[in-house]
Amino acid sequence: MDNYQEALEKVLNYVHTLDIEDKPLFDTIGQVLAEDVYSEFDLPLKDQAMPDGYAVISSDIAGASEENPVTLQIIETVRAGCLPKNRVKSGTAIRIMTGAVMPDGADCVVRFEFTDEPANKSGPNYNNPTEVKVYRAVDPGTGISKKGASVRKGMLVISKGITIGAAQISVLATIGKTMVRVFRRPTIAVISSGDELLELGETLTPGKSYNCNEMAIATLVSHYGGIPKVLGIAHDNEKSVTDKIKRGMRADAIITSGGVSKGDFDLVRSVIGKMGEVVFSRVEVGPGASVSFGYVHRQDDKEGRKAIPVFALAGPTVGCLINFEMLVRPSIFKMMGKSDIEHPVVKAIAKDAVPSKIPMTFTRWSRLEKGNGGYTVELNRIEKAGMLSAIGMANALTIIPRGTEVKEGDSIPVLPLDWT
Repeated sequence: MDNYQEALEKVLNYVHTLDIEDKPLFDTIGQVLAEDVYSEFDLPLKDQAMPDGYAVISSDIAGASEENPVTLQIIETVRAGCLPKNRVKSGTAIRIMTGAVMPDGADCVVRFEFTDEPANKSGPNYNNPTEVKVYRAVDPGTGISKKGASVRKGMLVISKGITIGAAQISVLATIGKTMVRVFRRPTIAVISSGDELLELGETLTPGKSYNCNEMAIATLVSHYGGIPKVLGIAHDNEKSVTDKIKRGMRADAIITSGGVSKGDFDLVRSVIGKMGEVVFSRVEVGPGASVSFGYVHRQDDKEGRKAIPVFALAGPTVGCLINFEMLVRPSIFKMMGKSDIEHPVVKAIAKDAVPSKIPMTFTRWSRLEKGNGGYTVELNRIEKAGMLSAIGMANALTIIPRGTEVKEGDSIPVLPLDWT
């Protein structure tokens, strides 16, 4: 029986990065860059003013002070987006706004605050001043953003494998990218199995339960960047399970929940075997030990026979979601082209104990907290409230290896969750 690491290695042998597509910039949020992106020009294109102030010749104001101001003639006002019409000569100045192109002749910008232009007189209501007194000397280059200071032509601005978010959108828009090459999002079919399942809105009766796994799995698929394709409930007969899996074969992967234990009506594993191959049928960890993985064959007009990965997760929600986090999450990331698919791990101090040496590796729904001294983790309190309640209260998973005894105060590895 495999542990999670061994199982994941097998899974990743059958999961491949998807094809590349060109998309409009704003439509790529959450996707992964499929190529390095270089700037095609310098930014800024020309020297620009950094503050609002006056573009002047530094030697003109070399001796300026509060007691001995230098008076300069104002020959023009230039706002951002406009080009100056005049050249600054000795004894003159140009009023200039942040981001405006520097005029020829000037070698610095002196801020409004260092002149006799009061703050309450600057702005759109302060028109046509003819001269300005400067009260402070500044060095050449002061207040100027030089050509190429932000980005040089040919510079690598974002690397392949980076996930596109707000910061990356801003950078790509700044260098004028309208279309971006990204790895395609995976479409993932979601199937729940079991005659005991009811859809939301139906009346709950003894022996029945609501189809909560379908909603949770679809939510996690979306959260991690995939596109869920919800196919509903497969009933406890081979034809129904087969039909649902056949419907899911147009997707990039299939996730089922339930139907993988040892009961008379747990049919998912056998159907996968008949339609393809079961790679493994259990993992050495609880809850969720009954998880299986395999693939089914799809005949593709362009690619020929193609193996579609099938993740057959445990039916109980507490194990199903652990299966997803440990096996499906990194698989989605690989399909999306992410460069780092490993789950983040932090060290935390145990606030309580797991005294008995358990016979198999166990995963605890845990509560992780960060304080001034680092992380602490509660292992028992939320599970005492009931396993289903534990999911709603937890924000981490703690994997306790077989035969391990955790004592209060021990430093242990914990996997933070970003979806609780």
